[in-house]
Formats: sequence, C-alpha cells, structure tokens
Amino acid sequence: MSDTGRPPTSRAKAQSGARPGTRGRIPGSSMGRPPTGLAMSSGAVPGTAARPGSRGGQALGAGVRVADRPVTQQGLAGIKTGARGPDRVVYDKTYYLGQLRAKTGELNAEIGKLSREIDQLTAENSTYLTYEKRAETLAGELKDLQSQLADYNTLLDKANTNTDIAEVVSEYSSMKAQNDREESSLDVFFAEKQEKERQLRDLEQEIEREREAGDNLVDNLGPEEKARYAELKAMNRRLQEESDGKQQELDQLSAKTKA
Repeated sequence: MSDTGRPPTSRAKAQSGARPGTRGRIPGSSMGRPPTGLAMSSGAVPGTAARPGSRGGQALGAGVRVADRPVTQQGLAGIKTGARGPDRVVYDKTYYLGQLRAKTGELNAEIGKLSREIDQLTAENSTYLTYEKRAETLAGELKDLQSQLADYNTLLDKANTNTDIAEVVSEYSSMKAQNDREESSLDVFFAEKQEKERQLRDLEQEIEREREAGDNLVDNLGPEEKARYAELKAMNRRLQEESDGKQQELDQLSAKTKA
C-alpha cells in the first residue's frame, strides 16, 4: 500500500516493466520481442497466445506435408494417387468377340502376306523356267556354232599351209564316210536299245503275272502252309540281304587287289 492508504492499482503494475493488456514478455529482450528461433520452433505467431484446441498455432487434423505436394517448374503438383486397378473385371461376350475380331484381323493380314509371297515366288519360278529353256536353246546354238568354228579353223589352217584343194576334198570325203558309218552304227544301237526295252517290259509283265499267280496259290493254302510260306519268304529276304552285303565286300576287296 502507498502512503495515502490507497490500494495498488494497475498503474502500479505498469511500473514493473510490462504494458497493460499483455501477458508478459520473455525476459532477456530489451524491447520485449521474443527471439526468432523460439518463435520458429513454437509454430505460433509472435505476440499472440495459442488458440484453444490448436497445437502451436496449427488446426487439428491438418496433416498436410510439403513433400505430398512437390513443387515443379509449372507450379504445385497434385497429390499422388494410388495405382489403378484392373481395366476390366468381367470378361463377357463383348470382350471375347473383340478379342476374336482382333485375332481374325491378324490372321487375315498374315494370310495376305503369305499369298503375296507365294505369288512372287510363282512369278520368279516361271521366269526361272523361261530362262532355263532359253539357256538350253542357246546352249544348242552355241554347240552348232562351235562346230562351224572348228570347221572354219581347219579350212584356215589348210589355207595358211598352202594345202592342195584336192587333198582337202579327199579329207572331207574320208571324214564324211566315217561320220556316215558312225551314224549307221548309232541307228543300229538305237534299234537294239528299243528292242531291249520292249523285252524288258514283257519280262516285267510276265513277272507281275507270276506274282499274282503265286499270291493266288498262297491264298488257297491252309493256315500251317501259309505260316511255313511266310517263314521261308522271310528267310529268303534275309539271305538275299546277306548275299548283297557279301557281294559288296567282294567288290571292295577286288578293287583293293587291283589297286
């Protein structure tokens, strides 16, 4: 109390260094301003008290983090969402029809590609056959021209050696007679070849008739006789194969002996 007996007033409290209407300042500051580090750590606005129901000046339930909204050159990006689920859950008739149409289109494309390749190969094959026939014709013409060239070379040699024309004519007559004899021999050989081929066809037909007759005889045999026939036939085949092998060995030994 003062000397006049009055009770202490708020002005007396103001003499303690704090302004009226404030709740005191943190000691250690001449102006009463709180340190910067303390304000940043508390998360509250300086000079104000924390509101009821808040934590350091933040509202309850505000769990937003800066990392959830990264900053890009174009601005703030949205919060990442979770991975999408499967595009389709129910595979109905429409889905399978779409798949079938897609596969059908792929098959048609492949068939068209193969058809084009076949057409190209067919065209190349026909061209090759044409060229092959043309090559055979040109080969025959070349052979004839080579024969004529040989004749001309012979005449040129005779002319360069001053051979008498009578000698040339005599040589020509001799060669022509030899060619005629060889041509006659070739005709005889050709006729013999045709005769041998005819005889061979007759023998093949006779063998076929004998085979059919043998099959008919086998069909008329009894069960035991058929079994015996099959056994003898297999033995004959085996012996024939062994005979062929022995003949090949004999031919090889004969070739080595001659060498």
